[in-house]
Amino acid sequence: MTVIRTYGRVQKMKLTKQAPESVAAAAAVLTPQNAPTPAENVRAWWKKARRVYPASTLRAWRFDWAAFLAFCKPRGFLPLPASPSTVAAFIEACGEAGKKPATVRRYLATIACAHRAAKILNPNDDEDVKMALKGLYNRSPKRQRQAKALGWHEIKRFLITAGDNIRADRERALIAVAYDTMARRSEVVAMDVEDFSFMEDGSGRVMIRRSKTDQAGEGSLAYLSPDTVEYLQAWLKASGITSGAVFRRLIGRGRIGPRLQVDAIAQTFKRVAEFVGMTDEEMRQVSGHSIRVGATQDMLALNIDLASVMQAGRWKTTVMPMRYGEEVQAGRGGMARVAKAQGRAK
Repeated sequence: MTVIRTYGRVQKMKLTKQAPESVAAAAAVLTPQNAPTPAENVRAWWKKARRVYPASTLRAWRFDWAAFLAFCKPRGFLPLPASPSTVAAFIEACGEAGKKPATVRRYLATIACAHRAAKILNPNDDEDVKMALKGLYNRSPKRQRQAKALGWHEIKRFLITAGDNIRADRERALIAVAYDTMARRSEVVAMDVEDFSFMEDGSGRVMIRRSKTDQAGEGSLAYLSPDTVEYLQAWLKASGITSGAVFRRLIGRGRIGPRLQVDAIAQTFKRVAEFVGMTDEEMRQVSGHSIRVGATQDMLALNIDLASVMQAGRWKTTVMPMRYGEEVQAGRGGMARVAKAQGRAK
């Protein structure tokens, strides 16, 4: 007999012994034997992610995870779930290999993403990992090297002197569109003929359907100058492209191939840098971000307000446009104006 106390009165109940089968059944409900494993959770998440995230993001995740696996496998460490000590050791190894803090942060973001997908604890939250990362920062320069700018000065020289052939037609159109739209590499190669429209005044518009800061795919309309429209239409006419991908590979003697890959954009920018006479050191600093950097600097040099710069480049915060334009901003900051007023600068 046991006493059960309820609100306002006392009840007496006789308890019977529970059958062992019932106990086993209850335990099975509380801890189901068919619960998915972390690896199964990751596979299910990846299947969904492939339909949602852009190819560049998926490729970066694969590369980062491969780097972590390459560290874990020869040492017999378990990558998933990874212990905080494993991740801390990975950070130490990255530092010894000369990896930049920004690269290591990206690796850690991928490790965290994998653990979230697996529905297990994120080892990066542990104090050991935070201390290892802080130690890496203390030993390494925090500043990332900025891509060499390709601004209008360099682009104009290329547009005028690139020559008269189908490759030059493609490069002119690609460079001009990339500059006017301030498009990222993935945004440039994703452009289709159907995304473009042309206005009565000779200018154009292009719908950038998905970007790094627009994963939902709401899209953003970008401006094209009349000159850029002419370069674009010249390429479309020369290539015979009437639908689908705008920027495509050239195969053999001017034959048109499939859509350009993302890596081809940086290669094109480097060819432009070489054509306009940049030094070897400058060319090494040219990347797929170079025209985006150059366009930002050109806008700030012309006193275009920061909100308009952010709108043109599809940035959500001021961090990157301010970083790209800091050289321009320094040249017209408070001390620069003081130096001019004192006659110490032109």
